[in-house]
Amino acid sequence: MKFWKSIIRIWFTLASLASFLVGWAFLAHAPKPNQFDPSDIPPMPKLDPVPSLNQVMFSGESPGLIHINQRRVVLRSGGS
Repeated sequence: MKFWKSIIRIWFTLASLASFLVGWAFLAHAPKPNQFDPSDIPPMPKLDPVPSLNQVMFSGESPGLIHINQRRVVLRSGGS
């Protein structure tokens, strides 16, 4: 049993080394990837800054989001 264990370990070691060397040679001879030119990328769109919570709550622009009573917070989604 010990003999077969040693043979299997040696086999795994040799197979691992061979696959590593074959992979290394394969990657070494692979063509270079295409170099991209940053000027080909369109500019990123500009977004407005996100309003703060105070601006949203007290501006009156979105009355359905949050309504604050003196005693509790009432969340209104406008759903059923």
